[in-house]
This record gives sequence, structure tokens and C-alpha cells, in this order.
Amino acid sequence: MNGTVARKDKSSLLWTAWEKTLARNGKRTVLIEATDDRSFSAQDVNDEVLRAVELVSGFAAGTRVAFCLPNGAPWIAFFLALQKQGLAAIPLDAGLPEPASLEMARHLRSRALFYRGRLHVFDHPGTVSRTTCCIKVTSGTSAGLPKNILCRAEHLIADGNNLIRTMGLRPQDRNLASIPLGHSYGLGNLVLPLILQGTALVCASQFVPRQLVDWIGHHRITVFPSVPAIFRVLAALPGNSRLAPLRLAISAGAPLTRDVALAFFERYQIKIHNFYGSSETGGICYDKTGHSTLQGRSVGKPVTGVSVTALGGTIRVKSAAVARRNGTWRMPDRGEWNDQGELVLLGRQGREVNIGGKKVHPSEVERALRSIAGVTDVIVWEAGDTQRAFLQAGVETTLSLKEIQSALSAKLPEWKLPKHYVITAEFPRSERGKVDIAALRQKLQPQLL
Repeated sequence: MNGTVARKDKSSLLWTAWEKTLARNGKRTVLIEATDDRSFSAQDVNDEVLRAVELVSGFAAGTRVAFCLPNGAPWIAFFLALQKQGLAAIPLDAGLPEPASLEMARHLRSRALFYRGRLHVFDHPGTVSRTTCCIKVTSGTSAGLPKNILCRAEHLIADGNNLIRTMGLRPQDRNLASIPLGHSYGLGNLVLPLILQGTALVCASQFVPRQLVDWIGHHRITVFPSVPAIFRVLAALPGNSRLAPLRLAISAGAPLTRDVALAFFERYQIKIHNFYGSSETGGICYDKTGHSTLQGRSVGKPVTGVSVTALGGTIRVKSAAVARRNGTWRMPDRGEWNDQGELVLLGRQGREVNIGGKKVHPSEVERALRSIAGVTDVIVWEAGDTQRAFLQAGVETTLSLKEIQSALSAKLPEWKLPKHYVITAEFPRSERGKVDIAALRQKLQPQLL
């Protein structure tokens, strides 16, 4: 490695923000590791940061450094160490095996990978991104390769401040960090409030749903950002336990159905607030009251500081948080405004399917399926070829195939109905809470033989 060149004046604005938070909160607890009940003050975290700096102090400013760590103090410390040194952080999924992490880090042109206590330095120099402080990694290319989104500190800070204002996140709140810190959702809702104002994290890297309920009470958690799959399981837990002092439950990452929102509210008397965003844009829309989420109406209104248009079904987002030169991004989702000024998602962008000379968009069929009571999630895709196209559907429900077909037949003409179905009580999902479409389609194969 070259000699140390990353001095304080090369540090990112995120490090500057952390220094201010440290000055205000030195002795206050800002991080708790839930599994072993270990607490860290802001100064404790900073001590961990300084130890992590020793590992990366020889890299030139702007060098890409990947890391693979579970939620906890080491994750925060390593991320902040990279910000102090002016390096481009690439957080990878904690669940990745070491060989897969090494392969992904090389693909992303990283100079090194820090994997659970060990620093791997690659032979190639890696890509230098002098204005980049963090690279978000998402799935998304047609070739199955990870997509990387280069973010400046200004993008992340803008997103963090937008969410703090819109959601009313307070320095004295305690955030339950059960979603991955390195995903866009985790960065905006968990990491940034900690760095910008000292909002404490209670970190959970591995857990069963029952533990989340216990931790909320034991650690006095007030804010719980999660995904629909977790809320669905929590709503079905037996017993009469409550979630005091929780005041805010936020759902993102996948569509939340009205049935799940209602079941959670009936079980705990707490409303879930829909939140819509993307890796490219950060937060987009949010349901402040929770009423829209309970009614299955929309994903809420635009986040403070974010401009959203939905013309002809095309959603465009503009804000200082958008990681693009012009600050705008066209979403892959389709949407429209309802009478309350809320954004209603209509499904994904994509070409219509020509079925026997008639055209239908898969999102129309998805909406009809979602409206069936007892359906918790849906995905519809095109199959066949240009000569004989048809639709296939995955439906997450406890209803039978016959019940689904009967209900859908009352909503759509026969030619729009899917030809094949996968009916399952629970979709296969990634760590991000997204439906694993490849695994879902594989479930369909035995039916086609």
C-alpha cells in the first residue's frame, strides 16, 4: 500500500457530522448490541473507529473499500473509519459467504475487503472515487450482476435530514436495527440519524420474531423500521404482550397489504406507517398518520424535501438525496395520485403482454389479486413467447387455488387470468425482504411437467 495520504481535510462530511454528534453525546449510550446486552457510548464507538482507522490508514483518499459485517458496533465503527479517511465505503450483505464477498468486492473494483475481522487487500489498484463516500449495492442488472450506486456525503445527509424531519425522529429515540445497516433503507433510517443527531441503535444481527418483542420492552425501543414479512409474523404471535414504549413502526422494502397492517394494529394497537423509497433516491413517500396504510390506500405523501411527479403512470423523483448528477430519477414503478394527494403504486414499469391480440399489464392483475381478502403478497410475470404469451402468478396466501381463481374471476375477464399459479403461505425472500423471484418460479416448475 502507498503511504498515508488520507488526512483530516480529506474526511467526508459524514465524519464532520459525527464529530459534532460526538461532542454533544460523548458519554450518552448511542448503541446497544441486543443479543449480549452490551452498550456503547458515543465515545466508546469513537474509540472503535480509531482502532479501525489503523487498518485502512494506508489507502489513498477515494479508494474503494468493501466490508462485510453484521449489524453492531464494528459495522458502525468501520463505516465511520472509512469516512474519516475519505474512503469510499462498500457495505456488503452480512450473510454473504467469504468467497462470494471476495468475488463481489473484486467485481465492484474495491481495493480491499474487510470480512469479519480480516482485511483482504487485492492485487489490482481498485477504482478511485474521490467524491464518493458510500457505494450502495443492489441487485438489478439483467445479467444478474450487482448494481452499484455511487453516493456523495451530501446525498446521504440530505436523505437522513429529510427522514428525520418527515418521520419526527428524535435524538432521544431508540431505533431497532434489525434490517441490514448497509442497505439503503438501513442507511437512511438507522445509520444517518445516529451520525447526524445521535439517535441510538439497538442492533440485532440474528433473531427470531419473539425476541424483537422482548427487546422492544427491555431496551425501551421507540422506533421500529422493518419489512412486511416481519410485521406479518409479529401480528400472528400468540399471547397478549404489548410493544411499549414503541411509538413508530415503519414498513418498507416490499408492498405491505391492508390485511397485515390491520392484523398488526389489532394485535398491538400500533399503526404501521408505509414508507416508499429506492437506493437511487433515498426516501420518496411516507404515510405520516398510518391511516392510509391501515386502509391499504397508498404509500403516503412525498417526504419533506422531495419532489415527486406521476405523469402517465411514470414516477419521477427530484431531491438533493438523489444520487444522480441532475438530482432526478425515473422509478421502475408505475403510480398515480389519489384524491388525498397520496401516491398509489400500480406495479412495475414494463411492456404490456399481448394475449391473443389483447393487451394487459401484469400490474393490473397484481392489483386485482392484492384486493382479495387473505392475500398478503403477489407477483405476476409474463411467460410463453411472442406467438403464445400468457401470465403466471405467485400468490402469498393461506387460501386455496380454487378460492383465488374464483375471487379473481369476479374481478377480471377470463383472458386476463393467469394460466399458472404458485400458491404458498410464505414467499421466499432475500435478506432485503424482497421476493426471490427465481426461487418462486422454481416452485412452479413441477406443475408444468
